[in-house]
Amino acid sequence: MRRFEAVILFLLTTGTLCMAASGKKALPDSVVYERDSLFIESFRYKYTGKADSAYNVLFKADSIAPDNAAVCYELGSALVTKDFEQAFKYLKKAAELSPDNYYYQKALIRAYIAVSDYTSAIKGYETLVKKFLDHEGDLYMLAELYVRIKDFKSAIKTLERLERLTGVDSYVSMSKVEVYKMAGDVKSAHKTLDRMIKEMPLNSSFWVMKGDMYLMSGDLNEAYECYEKSMEIAPDNGEALESLYMYYVRTGETDKVQDITNRIFASSDISFKRKKEYLNQTVRYYTATRTPLSELDTIYRSMIKAEADNADIRLMYADYLMNMSRGQDAIEELRSAVYVNPQCKECWEYLLYQTAQSNDSIMTEKVLSDAMDAIPESADFYYYSGIWNYSKGMTDKALDYMLKADSIVSVSEKSLNDNNKKDLWNYLFNYYYQKGDNEKKYLYLEKAVKAFPDDLAGLNNYAYILAEDNTDLDKAEAMSKKTVDKEPLQSLYLDTYAYILMKKGQLTYAKFYIEQALEYMKSNPDAVIIEHYGDILFKLGDVDGAMEQWKRSYVMEREGADKEKLKQKIDKKQYVE
Repeated sequence: MRRFEAVILFLLTTGTLCMAASGKKALPDSVVYERDSLFIESFRYKYTGKADSAYNVLFKADSIAPDNAAVCYELGSALVTKDFEQAFKYLKKAAELSPDNYYYQKALIRAYIAVSDYTSAIKGYETLVKKFLDHEGDLYMLAELYVRIKDFKSAIKTLERLERLTGVDSYVSMSKVEVYKMAGDVKSAHKTLDRMIKEMPLNSSFWVMKGDMYLMSGDLNEAYECYEKSMEIAPDNGEALESLYMYYVRTGETDKVQDITNRIFASSDISFKRKKEYLNQTVRYYTATRTPLSELDTIYRSMIKAEADNADIRLMYADYLMNMSRGQDAIEELRSAVYVNPQCKECWEYLLYQTAQSNDSIMTEKVLSDAMDAIPESADFYYYSGIWNYSKGMTDKALDYMLKADSIVSVSEKSLNDNNKKDLWNYLFNYYYQKGDNEKKYLYLEKAVKAFPDDLAGLNNYAYILAEDNTDLDKAEAMSKKTVDKEPLQSLYLDTYAYILMKKGQLTYAKFYIEQALEYMKSNPDAVIIEHYGDILFKLGDVDGAMEQWKRSYVMEREGADKEKLKQKIDKKQYVE
């Protein structure tokens, strides 16, 4: 702690000396002490994560004793993400007050770069590299800035200054070549490359770079010779293979393009990302030339051989096999993918889809079980298990899995996509609705509406249940109105709204909306909507009309308690809740 405070006091002392040198009257000791105390306190806030408190304390320190370099620097750093213009002013002041402080000057240069004031940034770097000779990296940054303003001559001179400090370096030399190329000075670029090749003859990258320059200028024979020399030094090196690919495309040698492409896919020296780009090009080539896509088998196999532990390649291959209607081969490849990477959720999902498509119930259940074991923190496979068991009529088992999925979602909302989350809660709502468990029924309705306040189906469900239970009809009406406003031609939403209005005694409006619902469902009549129409007619005193609609609803597909209640209405000629 003493060492830390000593550094802070040194910074403060530096700031005080700067003021004295500028001819300003020295501050009273009491003011300096208060400023220093506030400055130290700001660090305590800063390193305990209280950024706002640190800023407030620094601002107070600046207000009682302005023009201190250390305080200005910290204020500028604190404001960079909040108020860049104000931050810039403080950083500039810190640099002016303490011109020999490397970090203050560097911070100001970064601020100039952020606002694209490259001229000022270059001026700052030029001053900096003269004062601080041991910061070679600043020379490289200075060269980059010269390139940005297209002053290539100054960029080269700067890189040469760097070479004089550090000696010949392949990275710096290659940077010089790139600058010469941008400047259009091909002769100097070749000369630099020749010097590099002479000093480091076994560096295959230099030969590729030289070949690329010949290729760009159309000197194809010279380009090919350079690529061959690179391959002699490092057989199957990725840079040479990719450049040869461009060479053969340029010369129109399609058979050799294919040969090099296969070697690229088999190379362990080329990233998977680049291989995917070549694969896309290859697919486009096969499509354009109408070559059988079965050729891709060889390519995928070579990629898998080169990167045996990469599950993504196997997943891509499985996707291709599925598109080729080779489902069993796809399953085998996906089994390999989940073996290589058991955490690959997408691999498990593809495997599950394929086994389910094959109607192999035993294998599907095995995949579900293995996926849950492999990724227990994922709600997806518990959700899929719930759906699977429900489809097999095992509702109790389905419920267990759905509840497990819900418990994971409760901890991590991102553990299930939105559509599956809606379906999960809708399933649980329906289950408890059928069981007559009001508490849990409303629990899942509330979860769905809270998570998806604009989901019309969820709002409609909630509104209808509230109306059915004669509970909070104002809330039900507000929810239902939102659905009708958004989709005024949706019969189910119109029916719910009419049903709620009937419950509230607004019968004229209820009749209007239920008739709208009937109008829009002519092609697919719904028994419940027809029954509700009868209910509203009865409440309006039209008993004959009500009986007609109830009987019409009864002969349509109805079951259970709903049909029994409808029968009571018809037998008693009376509305029944």
